[in-house]
Amino acid sequence: MNILLIGKTAGHETTRLTAAASDRGHALTAVSWTDIRLRAGADAAFDIGGRGVADFDLLYVRRFWPNVSEVLILARAFAAAGKPVVDAALLESPFVMSKMGDLQTLAAADIPVPRTVQCFSVADAEAALDAFPFPVVIKGVYGRAGMRVFLARNTARVRAILHNAPHPGFFSLQEYLPTDHDLRVITVGYRAIGAMRRTIPHGDFRANLAVGGIADAVPLPDDLAHLAERASQALGREFAGVDILVSEGRPFVLEVNRAPGFKGFESATGIDVANAFVLHCEKRLSSKGEHRT
Repeated sequence: MNILLIGKTAGHETTRLTAAASDRGHALTAVSWTDIRLRAGADAAFDIGGRGVADFDLLYVRRFWPNVSEVLILARAFAAAGKPVVDAALLESPFVMSKMGDLQTLAAADIPVPRTVQCFSVADAEAALDAFPFPVVIKGVYGRAGMRVFLARNTARVRAILHNAPHPGFFSLQEYLPTDHDLRVITVGYRAIGAMRRTIPHGDFRANLAVGGIADAVPLPDDLAHLAERASQALGREFAGVDILVSEGRPFVLEVNRAPGFKGFESATGIDVANAFVLHCEKRLSSKGEHRT
């Protein structure tokens, strides 16, 4: 099997996935968008580091921004050639990169999510504050690893954050859910393979490892495993990092990351995430279009 990975050509995840594929007798080629050329006209084709769609058996996309439309073009080319695309939701969902779209889809599937409002003017955002007690979380509609996430304890702080946004609608308001930790659950093929607890560092409210969160392995209760699986299934995320927060006894899904980092997860839990993903790719190739199992 020849796997094409669109994303970082170096780094922990790419290295681990490449090694896991090799261990099982496969090849994984990682390319960035600077390695890709699209052509239209009489010679319409895809040049992927000097190779074409026919040279690969499966497409896995880890990097979308800023080439979201081009990702969809490439995904559809692979599908047209009868080759699996991970995530298959790239061929089905109207939301490729929309945190609000994700939250609305999850809520429609009766999966609990924090109350969130995305506004497209500062005045409307200030008016929407009436629905939230302070403190309130201000979260960027794009961002990862805890970036562009703030805790505002008063209206002045909200205004300062929103006025510095690059454009209206860049941030959303989200209810603050008090806790001292969250769970990162990895799902592969819509099945939970384990969880790590991320304890919030002193003086912060975010649990992300990138901002100092402390990771340790914890048993994954059946109800939270089922919740993570339902969340990844609802969004069609075949390989996902599902962030679950339990506040005052109630679980909430904060995010379903479709390109999860797993260095800290593997280190904390000892679970071989990369191998689990390659096994999933083998199943996808053998079953072709059957991806919602």
